[in-house]
Amino acid sequence: MSTSFPEDLKAYLSSRWLTGPILLLIPLLLFAAWIPSLPTRWADACTQTLLVANLVAMFRLWDDLSDLAVDRTTHPNRVLCRSSNERSFRWTCRVLGMTALSLLLLTNPMNAIGFTILTIIFASYYRLPWRSSWPRLSYHLLIIKYPCFVALISISADQPISTLRLMLIIVTYLSLCIYEVVHDPQLRADFWCRLIAAIEFVSAAIAVTCITVTLLTTTLT
Repeated sequence: MSTSFPEDLKAYLSSRWLTGPILLLIPLLLFAAWIPSLPTRWADACTQTLLVANLVAMFRLWDDLSDLAVDRTTHPNRVLCRSSNERSFRWTCRVLGMTALSLLLLTNPMNAIGFTILTIIFASYYRLPWRSSWPRLSYHLLIIKYPCFVALISISADQPISTLRLMLIIVTYLSLCIYEVVHDPQLRADFWCRLIAAIEFVSAAIAVTCITVTLLTTTLT
């Protein structure tokens, strides 16, 4: 059991934030947001990158805090399970949330409302007692936050949702659902999860084909 929060935070940062999948997730979300139209200013690009990184970090920590009771049995070696600074980690999550809200209020106040609604929905979701009992549904609901991040940074009054943007959001969601099954041994061992992932793979392939055709048509015209 550790006592120093800075040491625990550093250990958590290296083990749960600065990992290959998380570091690849941020450019994936930015890629999905920027394909229809790149930011016209460097300041906007930097703000959106910071916002995505902030959102990913916040929800990663929130996920771990919500699963802490179970992880103490199934993953006792994780930093949060061994730390005596749970309250400080919870405050860190709140600070990340307030930072995301502040950035959205400064750049797109309407999307700040969307972030608030998303936060309320996930606060309710994390309290659902059946999350661990229905893993097939649970991981699909858990991953919904990531396409929402894409929407939060890319949809505005100047850039309303379009068919192309909607397809990119759907592909992002399907791709991450497929990854979750490939990555998680328990889900991978479940026949129905593999079947759902196969259907999602076909759906994502069709959506990518439509996106490619749309982009080629736009470029040629």
